[in-house]
Amino acid sequence: MYKVFIKEKRIVFTNNQHHVDKLDSCLKFTFFSTAILPTLLNLLEHDKKLSNVIFLVNDVEECFAQFKSFFTVIEAAGGVVKNANNETLFIYRLDKWDLPKGKIEKGEQVEEAALREVEEECAVSGLVIKKQLNDCYHIYHLKEKPILKRTFWFEMFTDFDGKLIPQQEEGIEKVEWLTNKQIEEVVLKNTYASIADFLNCM
Repeated sequence: MYKVFIKEKRIVFTNNQHHVDKLDSCLKFTFFSTAILPTLLNLLEHDKKLSNVIFLVNDVEECFAQFKSFFTVIEAAGGVVKNANNETLFIYRLDKWDLPKGKIEKGEQVEEAALREVEEECAVSGLVIKKQLNDCYHIYHLKEKPILKRTFWFEMFTDFDGKLIPQQEEGIEKVEWLTNKQIEEVVLKNTYASIADFLNCM
């Protein structure tokens, strides 16, 4: 299954009817064609009642590959970082909680980019990648061009206990270690839909 977010809304590619049954305010298709995408994207942007577009198809991989071909794809990488107290590292930017991440530079390996971005955005060191997590996708427009951003996520650990310094030139206002309770009570109430979904599915 693939989930792509447009702000608070989702486009889902799946071959499992159970995934469809769990979603409300759906528009469902049993085929995919790039020809319908401009209309669908416009509908998701402007129809307040529509929350999910579902493509219930046999060949999920092929349909998603066609879907991606419509966009300019930008790749990013980041980390879900835990410390010795089982707290998770979060950044606060643009009035929302988020996980540290950033664009992959040319010639850079995905894992290298994830580590570099976390270090730069939070001034944390001693990071170790434990495992790769699910990717996230979201759509936005840049100079009227539709962009599909793919973010690679990694579970990381560090025993760093020094001062966290937000990368202000990237618009980050603060960096904090948060407990599971704080994530539930604070972060999930004020984060992006893609991040909330990602955290809930971990």
